[in-house]
Amino acid sequence: MNNQSKAAVNAGVHGSTGTEFQKHCALYFLFEKYKDIKDRKYFICIEHHDDFLFCYQTYDELISSIDSYQAKKSSEKWEMSGLYELLGKMTGVGLSLNADSMPKEKNYKHNLEFITNNSIKLSNGAKGKGKNKSITINESNSRLKFTELDTEITNKIEVEIKKILGNDLEGLKELNNISLAYIDFPKKSAGQKDSLVGQFNRIFGEKVSDHRAAVDALLLLFRDVENTLNQGNVVKLMDETKRVSSSSINDAIDVITTKTMAFDLWRNEEKEVCRNLEIAIPEKSEFKLNFINSFDRFKDYQQVEHKKILSFVKDNSNIMYRFTVETDCILELYQMFRKNVSSQLSELSIKAAIYAAYIEVRGQL
Repeated sequence: MNNQSKAAVNAGVHGSTGTEFQKHCALYFLFEKYKDIKDRKYFICIEHHDDFLFCYQTYDELISSIDSYQAKKSSEKWEMSGLYELLGKMTGVGLSLNADSMPKEKNYKHNLEFITNNSIKLSNGAKGKGKNKSITINESNSRLKFTELDTEITNKIEVEIKKILGNDLEGLKELNNISLAYIDFPKKSAGQKDSLVGQFNRIFGEKVSDHRAAVDALLLLFRDVENTLNQGNVVKLMDETKRVSSSSINDAIDVITTKTMAFDLWRNEEKEVCRNLEIAIPEKSEFKLNFINSFDRFKDYQQVEHKKILSFVKDNSNIMYRFTVETDCILELYQMFRKNVSSQLSELSIKAAIYAAYIEVRGQL
């Protein structure tokens, strides 16, 4: 079997139709894993080797392990006959991951998981009283590894996979890395989105005011990598255009949570902030817009002036310990900046950015 299997090569924009379920599943597993992986270095690939991958790295960027997912929604339960082609493809994915040139740790390993939102019935195919052995993967028994199945069932699967692989049986060993799982995910896209919003709410709660907007923002991270063609039509984990990195996910979540904090502070202290910074009544709307947009600009390396303001506030964060009233501290930072640093931004934009930088830096102390 060719390690770089045709099924594993993403067609980019030509293969983007019908991948909404896969993107929703990728976000579902991000939320499921979040508490365990939020401090780890990893990246997620969409439509790259498989429907999606979670690739875990050491801090010197060696791949330590990969969780690879083949995600299929279904309105009917899965029978053995509908699984063989999928499992055959997954063995090819396993070989492709092993052959990928991305540097790996000595003890590198990968898991190949088939996930679906309907039940999976596995059996040995035998007929007659007492001969049939079967097991169902569903809500109450949601995940099974190939190695945990009854031997008669695994033998049946191996026979069929050998037929698919033909003369090249190298992929047969990858069956031991395969697992099959049921996820409690609605059939329709709108219901899946509601489920994701609920998951996000359980993780972040009141730290975020608009959980649905947060889920939409995170899904947007997958859009560019999903629609990017593989370079030379070859799948490589080294291709950073096909990744959503842990740092970009963390940055997005930081912006989402910081914006909520910013809105709360603005509602509570709008009058006092505007008075201290001398924001005229007609300027309030523009000031608020610049204030909110500053959090995104702090993450954009092209926004040099905003990065300059954020660095200045970070470098002078020690003055925060001298104040008991936040608006007085913000005013002092603004006056210090104007006295010591030149900027191409308008006066209103500087005031808004100083205010936003204060909130971002304060949250890190």
